Amino acid sequence: MSAGQRQTEPLRRIITTHDPISGRATFCNTVGEQVSFTGFPVPPGKPTTSNYALAYSTTTFPVQGLSPPSSAIPMSKANLDVKHYHSRLSDPSPLNPSTGTSCTIIEVPPGSAVPMHRTVTLDYGVVVDGTTELVLDSGEKKSMTKGDVFVQRGTAHAWRNMTEKHDNSGILRVFFVFQPIEQVRLEGGKVVDQDLNLSLREA
Repeated sequence: MSAGQRQTEPLRRIITTHDPISGRATFCNTVGEQVSFTGFPVPPGKPTTSNYALAYSTTTFPVQGLSPPSSAIPMSKANLDVKHYHSRLSDPSPLNPSTGTSCTIIEVPPGSAVPMHRTVTLDYGVVVDGTTELVLDSGEKKSMTKGDVFVQRGTAHAWRNMTEKHDNSGILRVFFVFQPIEQVRLEGGKVVDQDLNLSLREA
């Protein structure tokens, strides 16, 4: 069964904000707590092999516009990060904004793999549930289990779900934070760019 056919339970995501007068922290109710999962094809146009939920995203660094509306901050300049994220939920993508960050949870169903690809991001990741094999285009590979952390530095990679059926029903779940990077340059000035179709070229 492909990822697009699975009924994945929504993710619960909590956002905080500030009371405009006291400055005390409060919970933000501008955006609902439930975040739906959707399929994302790698390579593009092919059947999906994983589902993802866009837990949050930003477009600036440092993040700007966190102030609540008040007499000092007009509504148009308040909570800009939340407004941007809310707008992205209508057409979410796990690909990172060129000037900001994305916080994404990915689920890979039993027996599936995310094919070889490369994004122009530095990724912090944590295996939340299951076991995966991180495969590089050099042929090197590492097995990772629940609690393991990785730092993916704009390199080509694939994910194989190696989770046993008795472990989380065989589902692999990984937490990512994607950040934009400068282009990687190799000998002779060759640029290593984003490529979601690497698996097709290697076939």
